[in-house]
Parts: sequence; C-alpha cells; structure tokens
Amino acid sequence: MDQDLIPEKKGFFKRKVKPKKSKERQLLTVSDTCKNCNTPLALDQLFCAHCGAKRMYNRLNWSNLTEDFVDRFLNIENNFLRTFIDLFKAPQNVIGGYIEGTRKRYLSAFSYFAISLTIVGLYTFVFRNWFMDDEMLKQGMVIPGTSQEDIDVNSTKQMLDWVFDYQSIITFINIPLYAIVSKMVFWNYKKYNFIEHVVIYLYVYSHTQIIASIVGALFLWSSIAQMLVSSLLMFVYIGYTAYVLMKLFELTVEKIVLKTLLFFVFFGVVSVVIFGIGGWILYELGLFDVFIEKLKEQSEIQKSIKESATTVKDSLNVDSVKQGIQKVKDTLLFLGAY
Repeated sequence: MDQDLIPEKKGFFKRKVKPKKSKERQLLTVSDTCKNCNTPLALDQLFCAHCGAKRMYNRLNWSNLTEDFVDRFLNIENNFLRTFIDLFKAPQNVIGGYIEGTRKRYLSAFSYFAISLTIVGLYTFVFRNWFMDDEMLKQGMVIPGTSQEDIDVNSTKQMLDWVFDYQSIITFINIPLYAIVSKMVFWNYKKYNFIEHVVIYLYVYSHTQIIASIVGALFLWSSIAQMLVSSLLMFVYIGYTAYVLMKLFELTVEKIVLKTLLFFVFFGVVSVVIFGIGGWILYELGLFDVFIEKLKEQSEIQKSIKESATTVKDSLNVDSVKQGIQKVKDTLLFLGAY
C-alpha cells in the first residue's frame, strides 16, 4: 500500500499533505561599509552618503535584475529620458544647468555623447550588414540626368565605409572646431568660456545624432528615405543649434539669424585656414605628392573600368544588330525559295 495514503473511512483513504518547504532567500553578507567607496554605513542606512550607491541585501535573481533594467531604461524618471525630453523642451535647463553645476539631474555631456555614439554605431551596424546593398546604393545615388548604370557602386561603397568607420573620430575633431567658431561669433558675450562651448556642442551633436538614428531606423527599407534623412540632417543640426543658442544666450530671432550667418562666415574662414595649414604640412612632409598619386591611380582605374564597360556594351549592341540583319537575310532567302 502507498505509504502516503492513510485510512479515513471504511474503504476510503486520503493522501498525506506534505508541508511546503519555505523558499529560503539568498542573502548577501551585509557589510558595515559601502562596497563601492568603503565609506562606513549605519545599520539602518539604505544608501551611501558619499557616493549614493544603494545598499544591497539580496543576491541577484530574475526579479531584482528585471527591476534594475526597468529602473534604468524604462523609467520616465531615468536620467537619459529626462535629458532627452528636456533637450527638446528646455535645453537651457539641461546644458546651462550642467555648466552651472547641476550634475545629478541630467546626464553629463560626455555620457550623453557616449550614448549617442552607441546608438549611431548600432544603427550603422544594422544598416551596413543587412540593408546597404548594391541595388540600394544605385537607387539612392541616382540624380536627374543620370541612370543606375552611371553609378560607380564600388567607389560609393568605399566612400560610405570610410565615413562610417571614422564618423566618431571626425565628429570628435569637429566639435572643438565648432566651439572655436562659436566663441568667435559670441565674442561680445562673456557668459561661457571655450570649454563650456565644447559642452554645448557635445549636447547638440549627440541629440541630433540620436534623432537621426531613430528616424533612419524607421526607414531602413527605403534607399530614398535614407538619402532624405541624410540630407535633412544638416538642416536639422543647423536649426537645432540655433534654437539651443537662442535659449542659452536669450537672443531674439533677428539676433540668432545674424549670429548664424556670422557662424557660416567664420566657419568658412577657419576651415580654409586649417585645411591650408594641413595641406602645407603634408607638402613639407612629402605626403601630398603621394596623396595626389593615389588619387590619380584611383581615377585611372575607374576610367579604365568605365571604358571597358562601354566597349563591352557597344560590342554587344553591334553583335545584336548583326544577328538581326542576318536573321532578316535568312528569312528573305527562305521566302524567295518558295
């Protein structure tokens, strides 16, 4: 007889009810110092007064891991979401507040910049590996007066690969350049120094790149939409930069339009000077001639490829015409025989 069955009435039995084992909670060893900065903690202290770290009691499990993920990424009070939203509504609070010392409410300039590089990198990875093919490049690069056959896909792809590979480095170099020009444009405003201008453009660039990546991801399937997003990004960047500067410096519409025009003028001058110095350095080092030779070689290779393609195309056309004429002759001879 089953050992778990006990008699209840004559001929009836019931199964023994085993007491449930209580699920033991896996606890961490509670320390009297912070595990992040070794600051002494009181017994009832939930957060470290020095670094703000939360005091942990339970070991990692699915429950607290999910809670941590939701708190960091999906919570509306999260610093990233707060920074992202307020950069639309009140950029002067985010950027101006950070410059003036508000460092906890919003993400720092470099943290936001790092997040933008991550998002852009993820978008670029998906686009290059799953959507950027020869057909998309041909459709996206066709302009009025040309056809898809006129597009040099290999050169276009090499150019895009170079831009994607060095995008973050180019941006990191350009931001100080923007700050220099901005400092020149706002020379009569002593509100921000050069480093603080760098912070402004770190936020502005990061925000526009996140927006561009999100919009671009929505239209990954369309080459035309990708080209439009890329073209509109410049106007979005200019418009948003003007909007941020207008809020930070409390400018009128007339003044921000004037400052924007001055920015283009100064940027052109500074760019010419920098490229001129760079070209002179390349010339002195003997690298300029090597660079020119490489360009000539690339041009000759592309020219030979186009000439070969044209020759093959013409020969195919001539052969087709000859075949057509021969067919007509054969048909006439056949009919004349009858």
